[in-house]
Amino acid sequence: MDSALSNANNIGHVYYFIIIPIGIIAYAAYMFFRLKGDRRRKQDWLTAHPNAAKVYIGKNNSILKKLMHKIQVISVDGEKPIFFTEKMVNGFFVAPGTHVVESSFSKTRPGFFYRSVTTTYRPSKQEITAQTGKSYNYTFDTESESYRFEELGI
Repeated sequence: MDSALSNANNIGHVYYFIIIPIGIIAYAAYMFFRLKGDRRRKQDWLTAHPNAAKVYIGKNNSILKKLMHKIQVISVDGEKPIFFTEKMVNGFFVAPGTHVVESSFSKTRPGFFYRSVTTTYRPSKQEITAQTGKSYNYTFDTESESYRFEELGI
């Protein structure tokens, strides 16, 4: 009788070997289709706006600064932005003209002994103006606590 109960308990653990792989496969399929849809959305948007400007997020920052500071772009003109990655630098596309970018910023600094301290600035809206085919840099100045939008000489 005791061996039958212990076998019943062991069978319950076998289900983990079935459920976990099914979950991993479902997540991989979800990510595949999501990335495919994002790629198609980006391509459709670039076809509709062939003269779009590139806005890099913190392009001239050092590697250490990129790890410690993070700008999260929430929306451009109230819509989800079209992101890109180029040479390990993230950015987003905008059509020529004036746009309202909603973003938030967080910075992390080492704390005393083992804890780190993260400061997060709540989302705010900035107005930017982009020209046809130009590249821009979108950064946050921690000293003046304001966003900067400047043209890159690329």
